[in-house]
Amino acid sequence: MSARKNATQNTAGLAKEQPLLQGLLTLGLALFVLIFPYDRGLFNGYEYAFESPIYNAAIYGYVLLAATALYAYLTGWRLNNHRSVLSLAILLLPAIYWLSSMQAVSSYYAKFMTFVFFLLAALFLTSLYAAGKVQMRKWLEYGVMLSAYLIVFFGLLNLFGQQYYKDAMWLAHDGYRLSSVFQYSNTYAGFLIAIFLVAAYYAATCERWYMRLANSIMLVPILISFFLAYSRGAIVIIPVMLIVILPFLKLARQFAYVVYAGLSALLTLVILGKITANTEAISAIVQPTGTKAATTISMFDKLPLQSWALLAGAALVNTALILLIHNKLFPWIEKKSERLAQRKWSFVAFPVAIIIVGLLAAVLLITSDGIRDLLPEKIASRFENINLQQHSVLERWTFYEDGLKVAKDYPLLGAGGGGWQALYEQYQNNPYWSRQAHSFFIQTLVEVGWIGFAALIGLLVYVYFLYIRSYIRHPERRGSHLIFFILATTLLLHSAIDFDMSYVYLSTLLFISLGAMLAPYGKSLAFKQETEHVQGSTMKWIYPSAIGVLAVVLLIGSARENSANHTFQETYNTAAAGQAQLNQLLPSLDKAIKISPDHSVFSLTKYEWLMQAYEQTQNATMKEQALQTLAAGKANDPYNRTFILAQYENFKKDGNTTEMLKVLEEGISKFRWDIVLYDHAIVEYVAAMSSDAGNADAYRSRALEIKAEVERRIAQLAALPPEQSQGREFNFTSAMQQALATIESK
Repeated sequence: MSARKNATQNTAGLAKEQPLLQGLLTLGLALFVLIFPYDRGLFNGYEYAFESPIYNAAIYGYVLLAATALYAYLTGWRLNNHRSVLSLAILLLPAIYWLSSMQAVSSYYAKFMTFVFFLLAALFLTSLYAAGKVQMRKWLEYGVMLSAYLIVFFGLLNLFGQQYYKDAMWLAHDGYRLSSVFQYSNTYAGFLIAIFLVAAYYAATCERWYMRLANSIMLVPILISFFLAYSRGAIVIIPVMLIVILPFLKLARQFAYVVYAGLSALLTLVILGKITANTEAISAIVQPTGTKAATTISMFDKLPLQSWALLAGAALVNTALILLIHNKLFPWIEKKSERLAQRKWSFVAFPVAIIIVGLLAAVLLITSDGIRDLLPEKIASRFENINLQQHSVLERWTFYEDGLKVAKDYPLLGAGGGGWQALYEQYQNNPYWSRQAHSFFIQTLVEVGWIGFAALIGLLVYVYFLYIRSYIRHPERRGSHLIFFILATTLLLHSAIDFDMSYVYLSTLLFISLGAMLAPYGKSLAFKQETEHVQGSTMKWIYPSAIGVLAVVLLIGSARENSANHTFQETYNTAAAGQAQLNQLLPSLDKAIKISPDHSVFSLTKYEWLMQAYEQTQNATMKEQALQTLAAGKANDPYNRTFILAQYENFKKDGNTTEMLKVLEEGISKFRWDIVLYDHAIVEYVAAMSSDAGNADAYRSRALEIKAEVERRIAQLAALPPEQSQGREFNFTSAMQQALATIESK
């Protein structure tokens, strides 16, 4: 009878754990990271062309959120542990984005970013609940690493010329830089460092030889890709991350980790020079120019075959050495270090030694011509130029200072999603062109203010505190989930100095990792004391039901926005092909606008089509509709330069001088380094002196004031550090000079 009772209880416990649903959630996460990186890493460039793939990913994520809500209900969600508190806390960020959207400077992108952050919250929740069991977590680990290794392989195909993907070889001022699916080499380098550190961890800690082999063989290809991305910022992240990771490992594992990583770096340097020369020659053949289209070459051609052979040979030698060291030398090291490992300070001894050795190596690399000569010239020069006065550092500091200026004017809830791309030209110190703040934290501060920034920092501190505390308190639960800690920490560190989190693939990988870090400690995260009111049946269904309803609302909302994008694209393609008249195109375009009335591209397209029709037919109704569309679009996106210039052109054609000048003044106030607007303003003020003689003195005075402002800004640019680029051209145009000459001579 007792045995039967125990069997019944075990079956009931298994049912409550819902292993099938948990497995489906884990599989869903693994498939997510495998499917979605190949459309520019889901880059959010705050432009129409980038939106549809992100909506597709969001729809997928919201389906997982609905399934997670079902899992939480079936397993008896209760507010009696830190995991449950986190499942509430993670919703603060998207909720703040939603609140911020009510006062946003860009209505559409505030809504868009709300969808993005709900996607991040959805994937965090899914990984938090799905990756608790060892087997489920392993599936997620394998999915993440397979996705990463496929991205590396995809990049190598482009590097060696068998694949052409636009900007996978990104053309910089000093040549091509590898960027794979991300089309931006700095972000790719940050991603590669995270993956390399994880692969080295697997090589040093895997118990199964075939898993050690599978990860060891990728170390050299990852490092080759990293060096050919030519990123200085990511280089700086490596020693920091080593200091962070090593204390989590036992002394012998620390030794293995550093030796395997160092051995991989050494073998990479051996083949780097030849592969660099080969890839430069391959790029000259494959990459498009003004006179030829992009092409591909067979891997059996001399240059790619030699490159693949060198890479494969170095990877195999590296793997063989790692397996040999681990089988023959590592057991001896582990035995000899047992006594030392028992000392309290042992876990920091080796990292301290690594810091000292690393500093000496850095000094030698920077100061020794002999060592620098071992590196290809482009790579050596990038090492030499690592300092706080290089242009990229100075430019980033400028971005961050300008971001703080925005936050000063939008302190609590920020300027809403897309706030930086809308406002940066109003606050910028010099006329650079960057729709990204080059820092996840600064961009978050701009978009959701200090309240949102505090919520983000609070969430990260909470997650890391729980993870580190649990790692220390529960050594029996330690394991390969440390890879999620490594991934999350590396991505966060690099995103502090670049716009990695604007790649939704990487931001989802970050939040999946944050959830998966804590998932193994689910049962140990319970509060010490429970109260009766949180144990009742009511709490079991309130949270899961709310999350389920939220998932449905988000699904419908994102699907509608995506359908509007598809409707617009189909309409635009039909128009471009000349297959329909305007009266046939407008209904479908109006349908897209009705679904997403605050989308600037839809409104601008309708305005332009109606104005073109008006120019041909002189139908006043069309012009009236066009101007109404323009006014409605600008109301939703008041910092859109195209709307302002369109209004200027219309008022100019109508002879409405007062409104025309008012629009130009608005443009100058919002785009303070746009010389085109200053040009228009001075020319129009001078012209108005003749057409409106009664206000000539006021117009003349204002034109001279604008001239003085341009001169002040030119002097400000002259004071920039010589290492810092000023950005776009900013100087008096010939039209400005001619207009000013007519009033200064009087």
